[in-house]
Amino acid sequence: MLILDEDQELLQTSAKDVLEAESPIARFRELRDAGELTDTKLWAELAELGWPAIPFTEAQGGLGWGLPEAVIVLEQMGRTLALTPMLSVLLGGSLDPDAESISGKVVALAWQESREPELLQIETRFKNRTLSGIKRGVLDGMAAEELIVSAWDGDKLALFRVNASDADRRPLHRIDHRDAADIHFDGVRAERLPGGANELRTALHAGVVGLSAEMLGGSRAALRSTLAFIKERVQFDRPIGSFQALQHRIVDAYIAVELLHSAVLSASRDPSRANVALVKATANETYMRVAKEAIQLHGGIGVTDESDIGFFIKRAMVASQTLGTTRYWRDQWAREHGY
Repeated sequence: MLILDEDQELLQTSAKDVLEAESPIARFRELRDAGELTDTKLWAELAELGWPAIPFTEAQGGLGWGLPEAVIVLEQMGRTLALTPMLSVLLGGSLDPDAESISGKVVALAWQESREPELLQIETRFKNRTLSGIKRGVLDGMAAEELIVSAWDGDKLALFRVNASDADRRPLHRIDHRDAADIHFDGVRAERLPGGANELRTALHAGVVGLSAEMLGGSRAALRSTLAFIKERVQFDRPIGSFQALQHRIVDAYIAVELLHSAVLSASRDPSRANVALVKATANETYMRVAKEAIQLHGGIGVTDESDIGFFIKRAMVASQTLGTTRYWRDQWAREHGY
């Protein structure tokens, strides 16, 4: 059944309380205005709570949970737009447990070289113990202390550990005010890690599910904020939320969010390619739909910087293009089902 067990419910409540207290939307605005892309204070506190250790086994020094519990935390982060490298724990950190991401060290995955998450489009190469190539849109690329890099070693796709300060990192200025960078490797020394294409694909699937959970949280927060607004905004001596046409739009958005919730829970427990494709395509469409409805139902103030609702559509625009577009994942789902 697609429900949380008792321990997961406790984690959900704890995560919600911590993030509402330590990382409200006002905190996001404060960091944005200061030009900060990562909430280092919050991340240090979360590391003390053990959140980065959630996806790792006890043998690895983790909490012995897994993707379903990481998804619970990421959904709550999406609600408050918390600026943390939690998603990179699933991506880069999971590929190298010895890199200490369990304790909060920022380990980023540098793998993508084209717009879509296709492993066969990787051109970076490892030769003479060094890497040469360019990685695009590396999440947490500027905050990272270490990088996990995918590259060809002869005719095999392999993974390598790189000291982030040795690479040429070029920050990307994104509208969602998140840390991302293009990273150039020109003869950078690297250490080969165990694993290759299969392990990379597994990490990417986990990352896609985690990002989709964060998008679910953002969708919920945007919907909740909009519902509160239309209950208070008065026109023609009545709250606009009493108008049937607006009620229908809110109900449609609510149904879309609940369907995304089911897809996230399903994919977190079974991150097969078909489930991953379904959840990311659904998350892309739902977050954009709910964010657009939120802007429209807020009226003129929805497009002003004074209104927090604009933060969600900016995040939706970037997240829906990250780790695969709707069209890409629809195509992948169709292939998995023989269409």
